[in-house]
Amino acid sequence: MRLKTKVSFDPQAELGAIADFARRWRSLFRPAEVAYTPAHFTAELEKLERAQRLRLYLVTRPEAPVALAILDGLGQDQAIELLSLAPLDGEDEVRPWLSSPSRRREMMAQAPAEPSGRGVFPFLVGEPEGVALIDLEPEGLVLAMARWGHLNVLDPEPLLAQRMALLGMRIQSLGKPDQ
Repeated sequence: MRLKTKVSFDPQAELGAIADFARRWRSLFRPAEVAYTPAHFTAELEKLERAQRLRLYLVTRPEAPVALAILDGLGQDQAIELLSLAPLDGEDEVRPWLSSPSRRREMMAQAPAEPSGRGVFPFLVGEPEGVALIDLEPEGLVLAMARWGHLNVLDPEPLLAQRMALLGMRIQSLGKPDQ
């Protein structure tokens, strides 16, 4: 991970906090050694309310996160704008504090045993503390990047170079004649 500018926070430590949060969040839906209650996550939201500064991390594979963007310098007003991009209703929403344990298990009955890690997962991280998974659909992610993309401190060049190299290897393997 390469940053465009020097920052006053530790992105690796915050990615570790995101991984820990994802593990705890998963315990709401899957058997785990320690199961966390919805009240635990409500307390995390309360910590975010007291945060002096917020960062939006867009990551893949939340339990071993790879940052795609780190939008640094959001305030509480921007957090409210960000939350306005979340879907307001629907059956696919994950609202663990509104669901019973049996309902959460029912939601996950059709899901694969292990998450695919596919997709982009937005996490709001507070300074000095607090983490939350934000429910944003692809449209909301695009709008968030359009609105606050200038706050991205992560240099995208290494990620793009890696993807281009993988694409090149894939094209090369497809272009080889059958032997």
